[in-house]
Amino acid sequence: MFELLTALTPLRESVVERALQAALREWTTAARTEARLAAVGTAFEAGAARLAEARAAQAEISRQQARQARALAAFARSRPASLDRTDQEVGAAAAATRAARPEALLPVSEWAVDEIAVALGTTSGVAGRLLTESLLLVDRLPGTLAALDDGGLSWRHAQVLTDLVAPLAAELRPVAEERLLSRLADKTPPQLRAAARRIVQRLDAEAITRRVAEAVRSRQVTVHPTGDGLGTLTVTDLPLPVLRAVHDALRQYADAAAVEGDDRTRAQRMVDCLVALVLRPDEHGLAPVQAQLTVIATVRTLLGDDEAGEVDGDLVPAEMVRALAHTLGLLPRSEAAFPVATPAEPPPGRPSPDAPAPDEPASPAELAQLLDTRAVRGTALTARPQIALVDELTGQLLALTDAAGLRAGQPLGPPAPSAGYRPGAETDRFVRHRDRRCRFPGCRAPAARNDLDHTVPWPAGATSTDNLAALCRHHHRLRHQAPGWRLRRVGCGGLQWTTPTGQVLVTQPPRHGADDDLPPPTRPAGPENDPAPF
Repeated sequence: MFELLTALTPLRESVVERALQAALREWTTAARTEARLAAVGTAFEAGAARLAEARAAQAEISRQQARQARALAAFARSRPASLDRTDQEVGAAAAATRAARPEALLPVSEWAVDEIAVALGTTSGVAGRLLTESLLLVDRLPGTLAALDDGGLSWRHAQVLTDLVAPLAAELRPVAEERLLSRLADKTPPQLRAAARRIVQRLDAEAITRRVAEAVRSRQVTVHPTGDGLGTLTVTDLPLPVLRAVHDALRQYADAAAVEGDDRTRAQRMVDCLVALVLRPDEHGLAPVQAQLTVIATVRTLLGDDEAGEVDGDLVPAEMVRALAHTLGLLPRSEAAFPVATPAEPPPGRPSPDAPAPDEPASPAELAQLLDTRAVRGTALTARPQIALVDELTGQLLALTDAAGLRAGQPLGPPAPSAGYRPGAETDRFVRHRDRRCRFPGCRAPAARNDLDHTVPWPAGATSTDNLAALCRHHHRLRHQAPGWRLRRVGCGGLQWTTPTGQVLVTQPPRHGADDDLPPPTRPAGPENDPAPF
């Protein structure tokens, strides 16, 4: 028995030891878990505090936006439409321009939006929408403005009411506004929009018709560069059935263009068909038109360098510049780098092994052939290729010439002043290539469609490159008609704009090879069919 107890003693000790170790591990695990839970709880509390801070900031932003809306509405009162030229005066806005303006802006001078755009550092399209919404909030939706001022809703919520409730008749508007604000709760802007549509439909079915009619008046097509030489073409404010019909027609064209071996998706074929129908309508029985592009590239780019070029003022990768030059027939090559299939013919097959690669650069001989072009008949050119000389430090255009001019020893520099009011072809071409965009702050209207304005009015000012600037029709009219605006030339090519409130901005011709100082394009400031300012 004694021997048995002696033998069991080590066993009991090992069991106790294991139990103690297990208890220790359990206690350690529990302690760690408790520590982790405490850390998580601390993190959650810190996160909740930060989220509360963000919500407080959002409420403060809403209050400041309400304050801005009141300030802009008050500013609009100081710029009445009586400051603008009447229909009978030379240079008054075209009837189409006035009809396209939102109803809320009809009592306001057409130049007020430009003042706001410059003051806030934004575009005319954004400034126009902001002013319209501010006037609607102040004049028609006092309850919404008060809720915005209290931080109870966001600006996007307020936009839903300016879009849908503001157009209602005066006796119905307060009813719809009160119902929507009382049901706001935690609705997101899309949810609020759905509720607003239902309420407006019940109160006044014709309100939607009026809103749609006003939206259709603002229909337009815009281009938005997205970088790397790509972009988006947008069609806005068309009736949805029309858009559905266009989409369906493109789908049918795309299906008809599909052939065996075509690895494009239907969506890709639809885009290619749209391009073909617009740019090559004569192949489909439509009246032919010719797209006009200005391609600017260095010799190094055409010879295979990676330096980006420009197409109508937009930066484009070097490979795409070379591909476009070949596609347009400016540089010879047997295979286009970016073929586009048309609905009337099958898409091009794969290039043969002997064909040049899509990214093959131009050879010196091809470039010499392009620069030595003496006639433009049978090519995609509207004039002989020009050689642009650019200041390496400032990026500004110094001269435009061609191979014939170089051989003839013509002096390099801007063309001589024109004798009369209208600039000669060389002066016109130089100014448009130098400015490339409208010279009003923030405007991106391409110079090819702009007016050339005398900074010092003719005949006191010469019709010369240093006295001409590209201005879109709207800002050309502003420069001559808007009260309180002043323009003068400063430095080497700079234009100094002074607003009626004394704000001063200077614009320079953008550097060739860089477009960083220009904002992305937006809706144009005004239609191109406005009459000239004089």
